Amino acid sequence: TAPSSNGSAAAAGGNGAIRTRSVHRRKIDYVVGPYWPMLLCITYPLIFSVSAWTFVSAILPGRHPLVTLVWATLTLGLIYALFGVAFRDPGILPRHRTPPVGSGRGEWRWNDQAQTYRPRGAIYDPDCAVVIEDFDHTCPWTGTGIGRKNMPSFQAFVALVFICLIMDILLLTAAV
Repeated sequence: TAPSSNGSAAAAGGNGAIRTRSVHRRKIDYVVGPYWPMLLCITYPLIFSVSAWTFVSAILPGRHPLVTLVWATLTLGLIYALFGVAFRDPGILPRHRTPPVGSGRGEWRWNDQAQTYRPRGAIYDPDCAVVIEDFDHTCPWTGTGIGRKNMPSFQAFVALVFICLIMDILLLTAAV
């Protein structure tokens, strides 16, 4: 069985017919970054404890149902956005010993740290020890690198942190 140019394997049958079999690279479903202890031991407990304090002190005593609905939606959105950042593939690229076929000249460069070719815009993250497409930074609060695939969730997380923080302060100080 010999691999063909399109990534499938071909074999000649007994009667001369060629059979092909596609081989697919496994898709990454969930990724945990190098700072997962901080995520699980500090970030999530901090969010849950402040939310619980706000719920017990400001929501249970009797708030307008609309205020309760908005607060609950924002808090659950914050938890979901953090999950989307922390456990989503940030754009990890596979390692290449040679520039991929069909890539333009000069589009792929060798990276000594990663021991791989990488396209323009992809950067080696020494904390995660991988090449990440459109790498921005490694965030210890979310526990992982921030790149092309988890950037929308990261931006939603940052926005919701500020919105939830302001709303919790307003609820706890009885300004709402």
